Amino acid sequence: MRTEEHVVAPELPIYPIRTVARLTGVDARRIRAWESQYGLLRPARTRGGHRLFSQRDLELIRRIKRLIDEEGLRLQGVRLLLEAESASNGDSKR
Repeated sequence: MRTEEHVVAPELPIYPIRTVARLTGVDARRIRAWESQYGLLRPARTRGGHRLFSQRDLELIRRIKRLIDEEGLRLQGVRLLLEAESASNGDSKR
């Protein structure tokens, strides 16, 4: 008997912030600050205004955490790095 794996598209917003906090080890308040104060994240929103994050967002949050914790960057430096990468890739979104 063969079981099929369900693959979720990396850009599909399905994770609420409490799940993201648990999966990434980053406190929900910090995730909200990274979005509102630094513009590092752009989660989708439900009609009720709740944030929904994609797998790609989770990867970005883990990367931001690593840049801060392991590389010693400050949030402003992280923002500049992500903007430069986005510009060199010609992306409008991170």
